[in-house]
Amino acid sequence: MNTRRNSSIRRGGAAALAASALVLAGCSATDASVDEATSDEPVEILFWSWLPNIQTTIDLFEDAHPEITVNLENVGAGEEQYTKMQNAIDAGSGGPDVAQVTYDSVPSFAVTGALADVSQYTDADLDELFLSGVLQNVRVSGATYGVPQDFGPGVMYYREDVFSDAGVEVPETWDEYAAAAETVRSGSDSYMTFFDGGLPDFAYMGLWQNEADPWSVDETTVSIDLGGAESQRWADYWGDLNSRDLLVHSTMGSDEWFRQMGDGQIASWIVGAWGLQALQGNLPDNEGLWRVAPMPSWEAGSPASSQFGGSSTVVLEQSEKKDAATTFALWLNSDPVAVESLKADQGLLPTTNAAWDDPSFLDEEISYLGGQPARQIFAASAESTAPGWEWLPFQVYISSVYQDTVGGAIDSGGDIGAALLDWQDRIVEYAENQGFAVSE
Repeated sequence: MNTRRNSSIRRGGAAALAASALVLAGCSATDASVDEATSDEPVEILFWSWLPNIQTTIDLFEDAHPEITVNLENVGAGEEQYTKMQNAIDAGSGGPDVAQVTYDSVPSFAVTGALADVSQYTDADLDELFLSGVLQNVRVSGATYGVPQDFGPGVMYYREDVFSDAGVEVPETWDEYAAAAETVRSGSDSYMTFFDGGLPDFAYMGLWQNEADPWSVDETTVSIDLGGAESQRWADYWGDLNSRDLLVHSTMGSDEWFRQMGDGQIASWIVGAWGLQALQGNLPDNEGLWRVAPMPSWEAGSPASSQFGGSSTVVLEQSEKKDAATTFALWLNSDPVAVESLKADQGLLPTTNAAWDDPSFLDEEISYLGGQPARQIFAASAESTAPGWEWLPFQVYISSVYQDTVGGAIDSGGDIGAALLDWQDRIVEYAENQGFAVSE
């Protein structure tokens, strides 16, 4: 398997694999307000992005804004790009004007003053343009440090044929999901789903949905609590399924994992909506076998959801062209022409209110999913996303030690609840070494 593709699926996967289609009409809010912040003088800006076909959309921007030239560079994906960005920030020059950054990494750059508050460089009403559930991913201490590009409202993809053969109904609650896992596993080679000890995003998704509030930050003070009832409930649930051999251990995005998905050995996938693009692109022969449903909820009638993945477009504070950079960042992610291009060329799920208010977008039947109007489910998940989730300024480190702690318990069949506390100890130690005051 291509290493870059595997990395894209596992970390910030929505940026590269999101699945959606969009038909929008009408004028762009950015044309009416953002351009007032720029002059007619020619200007060049540098854009760092790992999206493979983004030049197609850049060309459309330059057609509409001939005074702004966007020079594109791909310096690597995710952490590879972030290291180069940080080096440029430390040096005071050499970085891009605009860059693609996953949501979980925005605070780490924002807290050091490396990112510009884009709301200071436009008259556009960002709350009117973008879904509130994604705006929270780029807001830190009241400032807006980026423009939402795509996101992954949590859903459950499942093999309709495996469910039918096993005689199970689509589970609406986690209790029903556990019961279905027993039935699917009984007398077959299939598992309800997989468990990946190297995938912190799965833990984030579950803790977020359960409103566990495992951490928060207030300037230089952070609060860490992975021992709370909501966090331990998540750990106990998945630990129980794991101990009863109801989950297959597999690495999401690997060749083996795709084979298991394609063969029906894995019957469901809890992930962001962008998972559709991964299925379509890697398992085309499975067309018609998969369906999508809301994430199971902890309580019947309380369909709280969460998110998995997504990226923003940020403007660096060191840029001397922040007006033009903000014009580009907003156009790229909210202009109907741009959003349609990102859909067609990148498969990104839009973040604008206009997209999700468009019946033709919501009601389109997705042939891969047996003709389901899947975006209605995506929209419901987006609307029910539990509020209040935060990313810490050192989230990259938190993810890096997940496998050593929680992942080890997953892989060995150990106590995941205890491993959450080991994870907490590592996080606290790091936070204190970085100069944060920590409360537990």
